[in-house]
Amino acid sequence: MAILHSVRHGSTFLIHRARRIGAMLVLGLAACSPPESRADGAGVDTTLLDSLGIGLNRTVERVLLGGAREREHVMPPTVRVESGTVVEFYTVDRRVHSITFLADSLTLPARRFLEEKGQLSSPPLVERGSRFVVDFMDAPPGRYPYISHGNGESTRGVIVVGADGAGD
Repeated sequence: MAILHSVRHGSTFLIHRARRIGAMLVLGLAACSPPESRADGAGVDTTLLDSLGIGLNRTVERVLLGGAREREHVMPPTVRVESGTVVEFYTVDRRVHSITFLADSLTLPARRFLEEKGQLSSPPLVERGSRFVVDFMDAPPGRYPYISHGNGESTRGVIVVGADGAGD
């Protein structure tokens, strides 16, 4: 009976420990993040924006890419932006990540917009600090669902353009 109690207690301990580690991972992703992006360009790689022909007066939103064990993470999973916002997918670990917008889940105008800009998918992001920048200048309103592939199980996110994602 004492052995059964120890096994149950041990497995409960492991479950609580795994939950605690998961919570620390999420906090760690937030702690590893670069400074918040703002419309005035603070915390933004100005050289990168300049090389892409993006003015510093533009709003930049970041989506952090990371993972642990068999799971891929994006933070935040939903980003609401206005047309003209730049979204930067930013890796916070040394795992390989890639972003692919789900063409069959996009409206026709949204799919054409991403295809014409060559932004339907990212190249492999192989180093910590790698970025995939998506410029939503003149983007049609709507939902832009994507999948993040990495070393573990893929995860999904969505960029919502426009106040209510009109155009769905």
